Amino acid sequence: MADSSHKTVLMADDDPEDCMLASHAFAESGAKVSFSCVLDGVELMDYLTDHSSSEAKRLPDLLLGLNMPRKNGRQALIEIKPEPSLQHIPIVILTTSADQNNVDRTLKAGAESFITKPATSDEWVEMMKSLAERWLR
Repeated sequence: MADSSHKTVLMADDDPEDCMLASHAFAESGAKVSFSCVLDGVELMDYLTDHSSSEAKRLPDLLLGLNMPRKNGRQALIEIKPEPSLQHIPIVILTTSADQNNVDRTLKAGAESFITKPATSDEWVEMMKSLAERWLR
């Protein structure tokens, strides 16, 4: 079983470039995390189901994402938050959208935070450092 002090971040995003940016930003930020990415909400739910039913696999300590094909972040959020084995996982919505309706709906559904994706590599690093300090202590 994984060391309980080791933190795991799972990002759900259909843009492989954003997954790569996030992964590099976590590394650059100095945050000590294991980072994985899935490409849509169906993969996200499969990952969580697989990891919640296995003693050898660790659930993530933080989830990121919103706009995805097949099942979007709001739909996944609505499935995750009532599930006792998953509801403790902080979910930060990370999206290109700054639409207040999206913010309100996802926070009401149980997301802990809503962040618009940064524009530059330096901003990605600062955001990941901030996320790690806030959610992965």
